[in-house]
Amino acid sequence: MRLGPISGIKERSTRDAVAIWVLLAVTYMVFAGSVSVNEGIAMVVCATLGTAWWWVVVRRGGVRFRFDRASLRPLGPAILGMARQTMRVGFHLARAVFGRAGGGATQEQSAAAIPWARPDGAIAPATRAVGLLAASLAPDSYVLSLDRAHGTVTTHALEGEAR
Repeated sequence: MRLGPISGIKERSTRDAVAIWVLLAVTYMVFAGSVSVNEGIAMVVCATLGTAWWWVVVRRGGVRFRFDRASLRPLGPAILGMARQTMRVGFHLARAVFGRAGGGATQEQSAAAIPWARPDGAIAPATRAVGLLAASLAPDSYVLSLDRAHGTVTTHALEGEAR
């Protein structure tokens, strides 16, 4: 009996689970700031819970993300623009303290004008997910909805410049 929609990945999944557990454990210890028995126990618990969550999602999940360079392309400008946009949000919030700033605006755009909103092929789910993350990663704007049935993307931006 199959446990999920994806079969034949037990060997790869076990190897991947060990690698993910080690990565999570090392990451926890790097950010813990100290080495102690309590931190060691917390590391084991957190890495185990994170790996168990990954195991359930991979074994039971129906969506497999396949990435390529084109699907990761929106992350570059989003990460590079974070400092500038954080400054804009800071100025906007400072103006709001003095009562000189509005609340922001929403804008509805056609999905045809946004490359990550209309992908096709095997990497379509990953491209949409990365594009949505990149569009919402900026501190001054985020995606409210992606309506593929009607072909629209609704965004909100503090400065009234929704993209």
